[in-house]
Amino acid sequence: MRELKLRAVGSSPLIADEIKSVAQSFIGTEIFIDTATTREVEQSETDTFYICAKSQEHFLQSFVPSENLFVFDLHPTTKFFLDIAQIPAGSQVYVFNNLLPYTKLLATECRALGVDNVNFHSIAYDEMSFEEVCAALTSARYIIGVDCLVGEKMLFSETYRECLRPDVKIIAGKRVASIQSASKLLASVAGFYYEALLEEKNFLIDNRSEQLAPLLHKICKTIKMLRNAVNQVVTGQVDITGNRNFSEKFTVNADSNEVLESIDEQLQVLFYIMQKIERLS
Repeated sequence: MRELKLRAVGSSPLIADEIKSVAQSFIGTEIFIDTATTREVEQSETDTFYICAKSQEHFLQSFVPSENLFVFDLHPTTKFFLDIAQIPAGSQVYVFNNLLPYTKLLATECRALGVDNVNFHSIAYDEMSFEEVCAALTSARYIIGVDCLVGEKMLFSETYRECLRPDVKIIAGKRVASIQSASKLLASVAGFYYEALLEEKNFLIDNRSEQLAPLLHKICKTIKMLRNAVNQVVTGQVDITGNRNFSEKFTVNADSNEVLESIDEQLQVLFYIMQKIERLS
């Protein structure tokens, strides 16, 4: 059977790893996900879905087919904004990121949610000199940003750690994909597996194979993965860990006709789930 691959693409290795983590937070580890920076992706590979943030979409859409390109609409969870709201009014808050547009976007999101009594300043380390970044960090009492960038791998790395004030307060945001953008990926994943499993079923029948039971297990496993994923997408919006223990018992009868009937029933379930997910996207 054809196997699906997912590739998380980011403007930097850290952002690519973050996008991979976001995808795995609802898909799990059933599907292989690798990472790449935008500069490393030079062509679209067969049976591969590419995932990126909005900022990298225009680089990838020139050679990745639209049906294989998925753009995550990433936003920090509710807790991040609640923590920022506790910062004293009138404070100077520094938004730390690799790219300037995202620092401005994050500040705009804060204001839209009512956090408009502090002053936001941008620190975009890929677009500023080290001296400029260090000078801003030296002044920063409050720093906010994406968790993968304001932790040990970047903000507290040897490069910037010595620039930080002893009394600095860091507020890290864990980003998740919106229900709509995550569901768009899931709907295509469901569609890919529905077609691949249907092809395998037809191949087995055409070749009069008796090995139908393994196919039924594959279909049931795919259904379980998708149901778990939908659960994770919804609960992840407010940073609640969903239940990954969803399971159903499927009976596999030794009689090939009954197994084939079960396969057809479960394929109908898979198709139904695909349609339901499409409505969320």
